[in-house]
Amino acid sequence: MEVDPPWKCDQCGHPILSVEDGWVEWLNGTVSEQWEGGLHELRLVHHRLASPFANHRNACYHDGAKWVAAKRYTVADLPLSSFVGPDGLVTLLSWLAEKRFSDPNQVLEMIKRLHIPNYEAARLSFEAAISDGAFEPRSAPTYYDQRELKAVLEWIREQEDP
Repeated sequence: MEVDPPWKCDQCGHPILSVEDGWVEWLNGTVSEQWEGGLHELRLVHHRLASPFANHRNACYHDGAKWVAAKRYTVADLPLSSFVGPDGLVTLLSWLAEKRFSDPNQVLEMIKRLHIPNYEAARLSFEAAISDGAFEPRSAPTYYDQRELKAVLEWIREQEDP
């Protein structure tokens, strides 16, 4: 099952309206961090051509020069199409199995965003919806089932239409 857009760009906050408009990027650590735990800052951003900031130097992408200067990290990326559908899920799961990212929660979050229906639309409103009594969590934070996610989406609609 593929999850439908839109997704929220991690750089500019504007919607990514199609798989073709999305790009996934991360930072490669230094040579000493080559494999286990050597990847950082996994993000979903606009492809340059779809970015509202396409005319800026980095558009929505990481500033590679900044990362090289600050930590000697380099930017790596692939089109969003590499991470959706069953093959994309297997790619992300393999990154977890190989412990490629310094923070595995970044990979888990990307899996939820790309593969769990309603997650992306609800994720930024979890805390507010819970505080307002929209639902009572029955699992670890951000690991909500479809009933809970739909309760958040209903809460969002109520906030927009008082």
